Amino acid sequence: MEHEPVSESEIEPQLIECGVNAPGRIALAELDARWLELEDLADQTAGIDRWCSGPDWCLPVNEAFGPESEIVTIDADGGTALLARYPDLDGPGVISGLEPLWGFGCPLIGPDPVDLARQVADTLSKRSDWDRLTLPGFAADGAMLRQVAMSLFHLGDVGFAPGITRQIADLGTDGDAIDNWFARRSRSFRRNLRNAMRRADDAGLVIQPLPFDETLFGRILDIEQRGWKGKDESGITSPPMAMFYDQMIRRLAARGRLRAFVAILDGVDVGFIIGGVRGSTYRGLQLSFAEDVASLSVSHLLQWEQLQELGRQRIATYDLGMDMEYKVRWADRPEDSLILVVDRR
Repeated sequence: MEHEPVSESEIEPQLIECGVNAPGRIALAELDARWLELEDLADQTAGIDRWCSGPDWCLPVNEAFGPESEIVTIDADGGTALLARYPDLDGPGVISGLEPLWGFGCPLIGPDPVDLARQVADTLSKRSDWDRLTLPGFAADGAMLRQVAMSLFHLGDVGFAPGITRQIADLGTDGDAIDNWFARRSRSFRRNLRNAMRRADDAGLVIQPLPFDETLFGRILDIEQRGWKGKDESGITSPPMAMFYDQMIRRLAARGRLRAFVAILDGVDVGFIIGGVRGSTYRGLQLSFAEDVASLSVSHLLQWEQLQELGRQRIATYDLGMDMEYKVRWADRPEDSLILVVDRR
């Protein structure tokens, strides 16, 4: 699948019409108009998940899972804090990042997060509507986290909690990148993938690019509902999750960043893989298949097809997202994160 390169500096900043401009959510729309600036700030921040700290992730996830939240944006010389206040039945409220669910993104973005944290502390010290501050998404081994914590000590009791672990595949950018990645896999992994390719060929399974149009989301929802994730309601079929993915997919497609494949057997969609590219990183988003084709290892074949396409595009990093057992076999290393927590005195 060939994609024309898009120079983001040539893209006119614009509001993506995908729900973030809903009534009462003007603050999100204003942040969306700053998307190029926010992405640049995320790219200047060391030790964070830059993909999920950017607007393509954090704005849709707030809209879908935190519609009751109050957006709190703090701009300073050191960058921008993308925060939100969430209601709390047991206290005045919790202030955290725009992402209220997983904690992939870091809400402090910019070249000097320590200076930014000082401004955050000064601003929040004047507010009485919160009793806990949580800042997720810091590298677990980063000195920056300790310095940020020191900037917040006068607000209350500062501590750390385990954050999310992501699995990362290092692809490289040379012509042999995917061959080298494949060679690093175990002998059984390589054998099983080759066997799966043969079975798929014998069965007539076809994997092809899935370009964006108004039918795309309906197609992947249909596949999801016929798989184990749909039956367990652990995938993208719940209303907030569907809203989140629909909005994010539209954003990615509008900016030429969406990468998607579909598996087809006898004219019927039986699997899909979707993700997004920003810079030299591909972020995997969802992968699913219908239960009646489980014996064909459709998920492995979709991953392999996507990897080969990333190699052709010279994408250096495949972020597989949240740590899961099956992802370890595809990844080269884990990346851990920590959450900084301030309980107000």
